[in-house]
Amino acid sequence: MNSDREQENLPQQTLQNTIRFRPQGTMLSLPEQIADGICSAILAGEYQPGERIREVPLASTYNVSRGPIREALRLLEQEGLVTFSPRRGAQVTELTIDEVEQLFDIRAVLSSLAAQNAAKNITPKALQQLKNIVKDMQSFDAADTNLYSALSSQCGQIIADAARNPRLLAMLKTLWRQTLRYAQLGLHSPQRRTESAQLWGQLVEAIERGDSERAGTVNAETIRLSKEAVVRLLRSQAEKGSTHTEG
Repeated sequence: MNSDREQENLPQQTLQNTIRFRPQGTMLSLPEQIADGICSAILAGEYQPGERIREVPLASTYNVSRGPIREALRLLEQEGLVTFSPRRGAQVTELTIDEVEQLFDIRAVLSSLAAQNAAKNITPKALQQLKNIVKDMQSFDAADTNLYSALSSQCGQIIADAARNPRLLAMLKTLWRQTLRYAQLGLHSPQRRTESAQLWGQLVEAIERGDSERAGTVNAETIRLSKEAVVRLLRSQAEKGSTHTEG
């Protein structure tokens, strides 16, 4: 049983492991370490979509020159999290609703493939870890969005690792970084988190049976429902913004 302190730190630790530019335990270059830190800040909402990321304050925070900061931001640009413009410099990428839909569609296909492969290749140890986490997700009654999102990310990580396809894992990590802040929006309601936890339970059962077809179908459905919830929320926000503008 996790202590209260461990449970309190779990969301940040889990998300950090999910978004790392290299597998946990490997050495990161200084720009990669900084990129991980900035990425965490973006996913935590410390930077909003479209917000400028200033190099000088970051250089002070990390006690480095602007060179490593610029390299870190270029890494994040490659991952689609940061965009550079001639006049504003680096800013957090702001996706259109169509772009969000497209990213989730791609993620659904790749996540389905990962689940299919995991059903064939997962180790008993990894399967038990997956079962324990899903049990936690269900027993918490999906009360905490950040904790639930962290546990969901950890499940995705285990499945992607169990697929034993490094290129697939790398592509999924890029998609996680690009869509995680939106996926968290899609889990804003207790009803959605409960629905998601039920699907995770079905996915674990399919993987445990070695039913790769069913595992792939359920994982794709999980991502599809997440996408639909996110898109509904984004469209609602856009409509409200348009109404305020007209008023």
